[in-house]
Amino acid sequence: MPRFGDDVWNIGVAGFAGNRYASEFLIDFKSLGHPVRREAAREFLFWRLNTRPGRGPLPSISTVAAEWWNLRCFFRFLDTEHEGLRLDAVTQPVLDAYLAHCRGEGLLATSVRHRLQVISRLHLAAQAVVTDALAINPWNGRSPTRVIGVEPTRKHENETPRIPPNVIGPLVQAALFYIRTAAKDIISARAELTELEASVEDIHGLSLNRLEHYLHGLADEGRGVPVVDEVGRQVHLAGAPAYTYVMRKSGAGRGVAGGVYDERIDRALELLGPEPGGMDTPIAPHPRTGLPWRDRFSPAAVHHEERLLRTACYILIAYLSGMRDSEVKELRDGCHFTERSADGVVVRHKVRSQLIKGGRGTAESWVVIGPVAEAIDALQQLPHCDALFCRPVTRDRYSTVSANRMNENLNKFRAHCTRIGFPVPDVDGEPWNLTTRQFRRTWLGTSPTAPTARSRE
Repeated sequence: MPRFGDDVWNIGVAGFAGNRYASEFLIDFKSLGHPVRREAAREFLFWRLNTRPGRGPLPSISTVAAEWWNLRCFFRFLDTEHEGLRLDAVTQPVLDAYLAHCRGEGLLATSVRHRLQVISRLHLAAQAVVTDALAINPWNGRSPTRVIGVEPTRKHENETPRIPPNVIGPLVQAALFYIRTAAKDIISARAELTELEASVEDIHGLSLNRLEHYLHGLADEGRGVPVVDEVGRQVHLAGAPAYTYVMRKSGAGRGVAGGVYDERIDRALELLGPEPGGMDTPIAPHPRTGLPWRDRFSPAAVHHEERLLRTACYILIAYLSGMRDSEVKELRDGCHFTERSADGVVVRHKVRSQLIKGGRGTAESWVVIGPVAEAIDALQQLPHCDALFCRPVTRDRYSTVSANRMNENLNKFRAHCTRIGFPVPDVDGEPWNLTTRQFRRTWLGTSPTAPTARSRE
């Protein structure tokens, strides 16, 4: 846990937010130029972390992290527009000017309200912020919602849309296809690529004999020369020889050698024809067509398909379990287990995770069905670190898949469904925009007229 006097607080140690980047919970007081600002911010955030409001629990770690950002925005305004004005010298006209400044940035009403809320809380914390306290009561105690001229929000039906049946149907079918058909090939291709990358470390110098032996082997097997597939076309021209891969696969060298090596690869391409990808992992037949579900893998395609497989796993877990995004992202190795009913007849699948909203990291278990267990098994075989959705970014660095990045992955998967035979129709002439929140809203355990139920123990 961070100490009060530390220059940097990592409040993420108490956040239990597996779907957020760790950097979001780092509070760096050194980013405030003046010592008085740093100390005032430190006292205010300490007060927020340890003082319950009039009603309800302590604020969440995510809320405090957001308030740190909004506090810095207010301090930046005082420093740039009012020559470093202290909090105890702030007047109402200064606050009115800050409101106009926020509106001038084109912020949404919600964002402006959050900017003003931190000012109101600075006043509430005046006795705790002894270094430099906000003396005046902002806008005479009026709520930020009324100050910015927005009607107070009232409790209403959840506005997160449910995924239409004609969208969720093929989406789940495509996800099941990835779990039950594609996953084995993707996992095998990852093992082949890992072995290739390890062998590259042992290559020293160049060897034309090794290249010739490899190309003759392709001819004997009736295969073509590996060419760049669509996944790798951003770096190379699709359909061009995959020179780097051929050199590494043959053991002839670590990269492109040019000269006689490229000439020999080009000549073999003319004789044998192209083979997209070029890796050795066999491709399973598509259950609907009986044909291979994709071309052979390339190194770039392995990473691409792993991302799609992770997204497919997310779709099944989020839709079929009723877990929140943050709870799905907290799944870890060994989270799936089974229990028999009291009479020993029924075997129930269960998963362990962390209850985030309102639970601040409380251990929890969910009763799930078989496809969720299959998805977790596939995730455990993909490269990850600790949490199952903590994916590799480089050889030595891993990163959590944030909610925004998962939204992007979900919509890429939706677009990809057509290529694998599960087209997702448009809704009102537009592709449906998927978000992580929609799956729990659409969950099979909910109904349009009942509050969201949770298959939780």
